[in-house]
Amino acid sequence: MLDFQNISIQRKGKKVLDDFSLKAPDGVILALLGEDKEGKSTLLKAASGGEKPETGDIYIDGISIYEKGGNAYCNFGYMSKEYGFYSLLKVEEYYELFLALYKVGGRYRSRRIEEVLELLDMKEYEGAFIGELPAETLPFLYLGKAILQEPEWLLMDEPFDNMSVTARRKMIGILLTLHEKGTSIILNTPMYPEMMGFITDVLVMESGKNLTFGPVEEVYAEALCKSPVRMHILAQMEKALEVLKENPLVDRVTVDGDDVIFRFNGGEKEEAELLTDLVASGALIHNYMRDQADIEEIFRR
Repeated sequence: MLDFQNISIQRKGKKVLDDFSLKAPDGVILALLGEDKEGKSTLLKAASGGEKPETGDIYIDGISIYEKGGNAYCNFGYMSKEYGFYSLLKVEEYYELFLALYKVGGRYRSRRIEEVLELLDMKEYEGAFIGELPAETLPFLYLGKAILQEPEWLLMDEPFDNMSVTARRKMIGILLTLHEKGTSIILNTPMYPEMMGFITDVLVMESGKNLTFGPVEEVYAEALCKSPVRMHILAQMEKALEVLKENPLVDRVTVDGDDVIFRFNGGEKEEAELLTDLVASGALIHNYMRDQADIEEIFRR
């Protein structure tokens, strides 16, 4: 388990993480969502050991990653937004450099480089200079650096930024393979359509705080309940508004021409009962639907 306990970090007098807490179980593919870009990036940097919080601590399996003399950092692979390359090094030399920093040598070093390049489908570039690689291969090269030491947790800050749909799907395929082998993953990323079957859990952040966290199906179901309803009324608007006013699960009712917009805080059964009451009142309903809004927007309301 990766346990963030009451983490606070300030930048220029502003808290980018504000008493943030989260218990992320092993085996998740967790997407960090929300407009709080600096907070999400800072959270990943702190987990990687790159920035120590002013207050709070981060634990992996009960051991502080900041504990003096501990080796908790070796359990993390970190892929930042900015790639760091040595253009005059060959791909294999680049990976050898980082494996040496992890004090990995001998036959395992060569074997591990082969394994990573095969996973990335980049075996053909093993002897190529990094400065001569096609631009579309660079995110995968950088991912390879992050997984060289076979970390338990892979932390990725906007890994799909500026990627084509094809490249995103390739990256997702690689990450699924790593996940099947036991790697837990946290990503700071927008939710692209192809990710819905890939992400297991989501965390929505705002102002350095945890707004909501849980399995993707549960969080999206909660978001759907929070999403506003738009109902088009052809006749008897007043009667429809009376029914809505009397229902304790309805709030934030507004009228937009012949449309009524409101939030309904019940489930499917309660929604069916509301529609029955509306029809019985004599209101002539032409359309009833949930407004489409992304999950981050819904939880910030």
